[in-house]
Amino acid sequence: MKGLISRTLSGALLASLSSTMAATSPATNLQAPSPSQNAAPSVTLSTAASQKSSATALPLVTNTPSPTVDTNSIAMTVRELPEIHGRISIPKDWTLVSGKLLEGDVLLATREKISSENDPWITGLSMTIDRNGSKDSGQKASDYARSLAQEAREKAGEEASPIKESQTASFRELRFDFPISAEQPLIVTEVLRANDKTGTLAVILWQMPKDEVGKLQSLREAVLSGLLLDPAQ
Repeated sequence: MKGLISRTLSGALLASLSSTMAATSPATNLQAPSPSQNAAPSVTLSTAASQKSSATALPLVTNTPSPTVDTNSIAMTVRELPEIHGRISIPKDWTLVSGKLLEGDVLLATREKISSENDPWITGLSMTIDRNGSKDSGQKASDYARSLAQEAREKAGEEASPIKESQTASFRELRFDFPISAEQPLIVTEVLRANDKTGTLAVILWQMPKDEVGKLQSLREAVLSGLLLDPAQ
């Protein structure tokens, strides 16, 4: 694998939030492992986003908060995700890299210009689709997602926010935030969207620099809410 060393953040493959950070860059580099029959959803973050943080609990702001981004003034573009019959809305100048999501690949939407999942980036989101984990675990997708979220939050440490749950149409969503202490301190939002009808789980990770939280929070919400999945998929 090219680029920075990665570690799995979610599920049974989450062994630790600590790893050796590459000295050359704090940026994120995602590589979706090949799915195994009994594996939990495999979402990976770079070493910069896989170290345990000593930052304070969310919500976090900098000492001198940046102005909140007015998403109405940002040129947002709807991008179709035909393989999963979904769509995502991202700033016009962002990069979208979409692999074969139904085969275990990763989707990336980043502020930085990248050409593949091996390129470093700092701000944006990744998403993987797990179609077999719930079935293999013998649980409903929502229960499976809940167990993964609880495990991931425990690994994230005391600075992680409580898990919030909500229901939108066919999707049960679980979400929490945690800080990452690294050369480039980050704030990560983990979102799990489970569909009990199809047994499918989407694992979404948003990350942004800690010193830009105040500026990017509204953009994060706009992008997350604009990531639409097909309830029949």
